Amino acid sequence: MLDHSPHESRSILVFGKGESAQELIDQLKDNGWQIFFTQEKSQFKKLFQHHLFEVVVIFLSAEPEPVITEYEEMASLNMATKWIAIIPHENWLEDHPNFLFSHLFYDYHREPLRYDYFLATVGHAFGMAELQNKQLNQLQVPQDSDDIIGRSQATVHIKRTINKIAMEDATVLITGESGTGKELAARKIHQRSRRKQGPFIAINCAAIPETLFYSELFGHEKGAFTNADSKKIGRIEAADGGTVFLDEIGDLPINLQVNLLRFLELNQIERLGSVKSITVDCRIIVATNVNLEKAVEDGHFREDLYHRINVLTLHMPALRHRRQDIPELANHFLSQFCEGHMHKTFTQRCLNAMNQYRWPGNVRELMNRIRRAVILSEGNLITEKHMDLSFNNHQNIVSLKEAKDKAEKESLILSIEKSGYNHTLAAKNLGISRTSLYRLLNKHNIPM
Repeated sequence: MLDHSPHESRSILVFGKGESAQELIDQLKDNGWQIFFTQEKSQFKKLFQHHLFEVVVIFLSAEPEPVITEYEEMASLNMATKWIAIIPHENWLEDHPNFLFSHLFYDYHREPLRYDYFLATVGHAFGMAELQNKQLNQLQVPQDSDDIIGRSQATVHIKRTINKIAMEDATVLITGESGTGKELAARKIHQRSRRKQGPFIAINCAAIPETLFYSELFGHEKGAFTNADSKKIGRIEAADGGTVFLDEIGDLPINLQVNLLRFLELNQIERLGSVKSITVDCRIIVATNVNLEKAVEDGHFREDLYHRINVLTLHMPALRHRRQDIPELANHFLSQFCEGHMHKTFTQRCLNAMNQYRWPGNVRELMNRIRRAVILSEGNLITEKHMDLSFNNHQNIVSLKEAKDKAEKESLILSIEKSGYNHTLAAKNLGISRTSLYRLLNKHNIPM
């Protein structure tokens, strides 16, 4: 029998606004739960990405209509997390059909909340998530799955681009949605470069508190601040002769961006508490899933730094734009997770369902779903139910403008890929001018 009692080492993430959210938080705290609470979606995403939550509670408001796919992309980071929705009233479901078609939520409650029922749901959800996390941890991510799998035109283009830019020593900017393999691409660039014998150090800019960032990146001297009882070598200095990968560069605090810019221009750093400059020879590769040009316009990212890191570029396409690779990727992960265990295979219906699904979490989500399916499937066949996929279960209703923009973007990407990334030929195939092509590529944030 599962132990559903709360543990101080475990926590619940609550996202919502208003008195109802505060009352719920008070009830959860009174029953011994540790609560993380935010009203901002950006902060909600950061908290979810950098903490392990067994349970997530979301207050869904009447307006605007919730974008379920945003939450599905986040959920792909941890398939065991149980999401609980709180809706304003029962009729809300009739006005929000996207919610009904989503397999994201473990359960939902309507306001006003019956706290005895709700707390029972939380306890059961926590116990189920804790058990599944233990099972998933038994299947470690394959150590030799460090290759870019696939034979689609998009994947072939990625491999060719990596081979080209690896031979240079300039800064590289890697773009793409979460879960597309940006860090994997950065590692491949390092492994094929003249620095391959040197260290590769990855830093997630979104995971380091702003007050510690300078020290983590550039180091500090003994006595530089309270509790600095010894000298610390920063990660850039530790990567001398190798490569530093700065993931989520868009989350680098703007007051620290000038320090990174100085290093990129001079190859010199100063440890916190020191006035001595230290020369460091390392290559910088950065990655982002946000539009840095817009961040510059909004004043969140320095324009001079953007131009300094935007020297060599690599775009990692979403998995839905390289569907041809899905069977090969799926079978690759399956063989890795089944190694030493019972041989398993996908049913054809499961493969079809994988090809229909939009994969908001991209390759990372595909790997996580297969990882869980290996545990859930008792025989040697993995079905779409084991993968928590079914036909048309994510055909969400969208506005005509959204449908038009989506079709336009997919047509652009397909044309670019089929033309072998020849912009003149792509424009001709689309029946538009090159000027119009460039305008549309910029509109949809597709790298040129």
